[in-house]
Order: sequence, then structure tokens, then C-alpha cells
Amino acid sequence: KGLKKGMDYLIACHLLTPSPRHISAFLRIHQSSIDPGILGEYLGEGGIDGADKDFWNLIRFNFARATSFVGMNIEQALRHFLTNCGFRMPGEAQKIDRIISTFSQCYWEDNAGDLQKCPFQDQDTVFLVSFAIIMLNTDLHKSHVSKGKAPKRMTKNEFIANLRGVYSGVDKFRDYIYTIYDSI
Repeated sequence: KGLKKGMDYLIACHLLTPSPRHISAFLRIHQSSIDPGILGEYLGEGGIDGADKDFWNLIRFNFARATSFVGMNIEQALRHFLTNCGFRMPGEAQKIDRIISTFSQCYWEDNAGDLQKCPFQDQDTVFLVSFAIIMLNTDLHKSHVSKGKAPKRMTKNEFIANLRGVYSGVDKFRDYIYTIYDSI
């Protein structure tokens, strides 16, 4: 709430215009001065009604759109987005959903038609594969051990199986999916 109040204050003092483009540019310019966790929470905001939701979507879009994902496969692009854009992913599922949805839109715009880097049929598939990558990363790197047993890790075949119902081309692009798994 601190960042939201701070942005509202800058707008009220006419130091910042209340446009999503100007707000996202301000966040980009000053991201090194903003705590990454707080910035992630701010970018994950959703709004109350239609116009407010559109406003927050445009802030997220303009913030993400400042990054080019051209020529990257989805894993490279997602890793770049989550590590080099100055924010940390929030913990709330709805906020994660909003941020990944925006990432998916930008990635799709940059790579649709490049079947080597983006063999997906639509933006929704990019979203679902992105979410699967985040879940895989969490699964492979979780550190908790229950009752002395090492945690069971997701295998390549389980990762493929998770995507099979979502992405009809998963068998055709098995090597692409395996490369993603191996890099995580």
C-alpha cells in the first residue's frame, strides 16, 4: 500500500500524470529505488471495476512492454522477465496470474510466428506453459524435506504429461519442452 499511496501522492501533487504509460515509465526509471517485493505487489494489483481493471492492466502492460522478448524461447524470456525487470513475483495467486498474463501477451506479440522460439498456437497457451514453468521451477527447487525423505521431484515425462491436455502440439515439440525442463 505504501507504493500505491506514494504514486497517488505524486499524482495529487501534479508531479506525475495519472496515465498508465507515465506511471509505468516512472516505475521503470525508479525501479532501483523501489523494493522488488513492493514493486511486484504493486504490479499485481487488479482494480475494482472495469475501468479500474483496465487501468491496472495498462500499467502492467506498459511496464512489461518496455522489455523485448524477440528471439527468446519462453523459458529464456520468462527468466529474463522475472530476474531483470526489477520486481519480485508476489505471493498471491491472483497477482501472479495478472503478471504472467501480461508477460504472455508481450511474449506472444514479440514471437508469434517464430516456430523455433514460440511453437504455440495462441497467447493462452503461452500463459499456461509459463505457469507450468513457474510450477516446475518451484517443484524442482523446493528445499523442504518431510519426515526425513527427500522431496519427490517432477520428471520430464510428468512435465510433458501436465502440458498434454493444454497444448495439443506438446508431442510434436517434445524436444522444445525437454530443453525447457533441462534448463530449469
